Amino acid sequence: MPIVSKRSSRPSALTQLKIKTNAVNRLVKDKQVYVDEIEAQKVRIEEFRMRNAHEADIRKQNEVLEETVLMIPHMERRIRDAAQDLENLVLASAAEIDDLDVLDDARKALAATRASDDESAAEDKAA
Repeated sequence: MPIVSKRSSRPSALTQLKIKTNAVNRLVKDKQVYVDEIEAQKVRIEEFRMRNAHEADIRKQNEVLEETVLMIPHMERRIRDAAQDLENLVLASAAEIDDLDVLDDARKALAATRASDDESAAEDKAA
């Protein structure tokens, strides 16, 4: 007689919620790393200019800056998609999840994505 697992192959709503919450939190942190790198790269370029570095070196540093800047919209899109998945899961499974801490963590992660969106909008207006 074959052994049948009593566990479903589909992860529980609680497990999915934890995974999606952690994914959203990680993406928000990753975006912040890119934002910090942009600022550091601008300082680095200015330092190159101040010490009269070779023009090719300055140009290369500007290319690095441009590549980093291009990652921001990509990260925002990934955050938006992950947040939408998380929000859909929270709405669909809130009734069956009895771990209020996990639900609270998910809601905090969603709030962090909104704060990240607000910061991006403010930066776009300032630019």
